[in-house]
Amino acid sequence: MQQLEIADLIRANQLMNPHLDFSTRYTFYYDETNNFRKLHIINEQGFNNSINSNFVLGGFLYENDKPNLDSLVTGLRLQPTITEIKLKHLAKGDFLECLKSSKLDYFLNYMLNSNLFAHYSSINPLYYSIVDIVDSAILESSVMGQLDIGFINGLKDTLYRLCKLELPRVTDLFYRYQYPNIKSNQVLSFIQELTELFSDYEDQFEFHLGLTSIKQMLKEATKKNSLTFVMDEEDHVLMKDFFHFYFRLIYTFKNSEHILDREESIIYEMNGIKLTHQGIPFQNHEFRDSKSDLLIQLSDVFVGL
Repeated sequence: MQQLEIADLIRANQLMNPHLDFSTRYTFYYDETNNFRKLHIINEQGFNNSINSNFVLGGFLYENDKPNLDSLVTGLRLQPTITEIKLKHLAKGDFLECLKSSKLDYFLNYMLNSNLFAHYSSINPLYYSIVDIVDSAILESSVMGQLDIGFINGLKDTLYRLCKLELPRVTDLFYRYQYPNIKSNQVLSFIQELTELFSDYEDQFEFHLGLTSIKQMLKEATKKNSLTFVMDEEDHVLMKDFFHFYFRLIYTFKNSEHILDREESIIYEMNGIKLTHQGIPFQNHEFRDSKSDLLIQLSDVFVGL
């Protein structure tokens, strides 16, 4: 079993978000949607799963006492045979069709007027798969310590939008270089081909600053034959799992309690880690069957929508 000290992770999070308070005690409830568990490039033309649908992890949380939601369940007037509330019991169809549902309208208004808060993370698989290129370039750059988080995020956004515009050619490039497992003797040619893909966009106002900055940093990376975060990985595997996104919330809000729906792959990962905080064993989460917890069910409705 791996032992992991979370104090350093918490400090790093606070440095990146100096104006936010993570010390408040909440009780978080979670559900998820679109967990395809693993994303890899199957050939030069595509992926094993759609990269257009985001993975969403979220739900509801409260501070202090748990609210009584009996009146919500009564007001929804669901069939008595329903043992677990899901979005499909309140609304069906696409997003606009769902908004026509009187049950969903009742649900949203009830939640709006309750003492519950909503929380969610939405992760785009393509974005998550390519941001390590920017982080690698920054690591090898002489201006690494001079860039603020806003500018860095802007660079990642630029690269993401360019990759979307040139997705077929980017996919082919990634497949040929076994991305994210680029070999040191291929770093130069990979960078040359990647930047060449976007050469027609360099003079466009919306891309100019970001693209020229990325190109300059990548040029420095070629001198070292290194793109640290997209080397020494598994060929073609862009995302191994979504464990990190669960784990991040657990240590970010360390004083809170985290109630998660049973997801066997996440349970397996968590069981392999012994968490400590300043050397003391630490645990602030538990997994529950959604059928036994109404707030997990309501989180399903919110996340599904």
